[in-house]
Amino acid sequence: MIQLRKDLMQLWHQQLTFKIAASYIGILLLLIVALPILPVTYSPNELDLQHTFAKPFTSGSGAPHWLGTDVLGRDVWVNILYGARSAFLISFPVMLFSTGLGLVLGISAGYFGNTGLKVSRAAIGVILLALLCIAYYGLYLPLSLVETGLPLKYTWYSLLVLLVLLLLLYKVALPLLKKWRFAATRFNLPLDYLVLRLTEAFTSVPRLLLILALVSFLQPSVLLLSGIFAATFWTSTARLARAETLKIKQLPYFEAAHSLGARRMRLLTKHALPNMLGPIIVTFTFSIAGLLALESTLSFLGIGVPGTFVSWGRTIAGIRSNTAAWWLVVFPGAALATTVWALQTISYHLLNHFESKR
Repeated sequence: MIQLRKDLMQLWHQQLTFKIAASYIGILLLLIVALPILPVTYSPNELDLQHTFAKPFTSGSGAPHWLGTDVLGRDVWVNILYGARSAFLISFPVMLFSTGLGLVLGISAGYFGNTGLKVSRAAIGVILLALLCIAYYGLYLPLSLVETGLPLKYTWYSLLVLLVLLLLLYKVALPLLKKWRFAATRFNLPLDYLVLRLTEAFTSVPRLLLILALVSFLQPSVLLLSGIFAATFWTSTARLARAETLKIKQLPYFEAAHSLGARRMRLLTKHALPNMLGPIIVTFTFSIAGLLALESTLSFLGIGVPGTFVSWGRTIAGIRSNTAAWWLVVFPGAALATTVWALQTISYHLLNHFESKR
């Protein structure tokens, strides 16, 4: 982490475009965090029917509409701010979950291969239960709480419950199950084969077709959309982590640590993981940019999300009702394009920096 901080500071001082992009993302995140205390007169779904399709700097019922209004009189400036919050509240949790899942699967597949891991039936059962807990308390419940507008503390309570459940499964359930002879039986787990086949299965189905298939018989929901994103965005991280682990395993320092009797967890967390953080961060930022663009596209098309969901895509879609309302495209489109550009610029400089050090 210290080396990563030095790399970021070096890029900050040497690359002007990196500094501009990082500053923009930092300011945007600061606005999102400070949104509840900002002096915003209108709410994102508040209707001002007396001022529909109002041009920028038009006086409204409560305050001026600085960037105009849409077909229902919703303030464009407020919807841009709340649309940014919606985009990042979806993309960051989803990508954190997907990146974590991809890292675990990719590193495990690369290190253990098909014959290096012996597990018991008890461990398999506990892992499956842990994944269910992570999916519910780590993803479904926090997103539900955010969607319903409840205070942030309830999200932290959910994550705390998840941590307690994982500790109970590891410290209590697993030792108890191992006392049962049938559950304690160990066998070789072909982990590399399973991860590769699972990755191929998820990447073989186009994400957009999967979304269309699910929303055709399920009610549009942010949770449903986030679940699809989380279930499909981990594959690139898993492939990268597997390839990096296979390469790191052959390096002299890793073989030396292994010959000295270092434990598996220490080998993976102290020697393998820190040396692949650079490519993983690059993949993370690129995926965030892609996820933001995909979420806005789906919102623009009205696919997979309810009509009350605030997003840049929904605001841009208002141009269909009045092609002369240029502000509905220019301002939210500029926010989306600039955000994606900033994330991809950061990724580009990080990629070049890490490649030059190899």
